[in-house]
Amino acid sequence: MKSPIRHPQQLLDAYQAGQESFSDLVLKAADLRGVYLPFINLESANLDHADLRHAILTGASLMRVRLQAARLDQINLIAADLIRANLHQACLKDALLSSANLCGADLSGANLQQAILAGANLNGANLRGADLTGANLSGASLFGTNLMGANLQDVPLDEAKMSYTIMPDGYCLVGENKIDDDPNKASVSIANISAYSRLAKHFRND
Repeated sequence: MKSPIRHPQQLLDAYQAGQESFSDLVLKAADLRGVYLPFINLESANLDHADLRHAILTGASLMRVRLQAARLDQINLIAADLIRANLHQACLKDALLSSANLCGADLSGANLQQAILAGANLNGANLRGADLTGANLSGASLFGTNLMGANLQDVPLDEAKMSYTIMPDGYCLVGENKIDDDPNKASVSIANISAYSRLAKHFRND
C-alpha cells in the first residue's frame, strides 16, 4: 500500500518514479515553484494557496482541482484540462493557457494580466471581477462566460467567440452577439451598446 503524499518532495519523487495519477491529493500552501510535471493527473486535488510559479503542467488533468489564491505566475498550462477548477483569486499573471479547457472554472477575482488564453475554452467560466489587462483571448470560446466587473483593458475581443456572454457592465451578448436589452439587467451606456453592436456586426460578417 502506497503511503500518503504529504510533502512536495514526495510528489516529485513519486512522479519521477513513474506515477502519474495523484487525484484527491492534498498539498495546501505547498512550494512547487518551477516543477516539471507534464500530463500529471491532479483531479480534485487541493492545492489552495500553493506556489506553482514557473511550473510546467502542459496537458495536465486538473478537473475540479482547488487552486484558490494560488501563485501561478508564468505557469505553463497549455492544453491542460481545468474543467470546473477553483481558481478563485489565483494569480495567473503571464500564464500560458493556450488551448486549455477552463469550462465552468471559477476564475472570479483572479489576476490574469498578460495571460495567454488563445484558443482556450472558457465556456460557462466565472471571471467576475477578474483582471484580464492585456490578456490574449484570440480564438477563445466565451459562451455563457461571466465577465461582470472584469477588467478588459487592452483586450481585443474581435477574435473571441462569444454568445450569452455577460459583459463587464452586466449586459449580455445573446444569439449572434446581439445586445440583451432586458430592463431588469444592469444599465449600460449608449457608447457601450454601440461598441457591442459593432462587435456583433463583425461576427456576423465572418
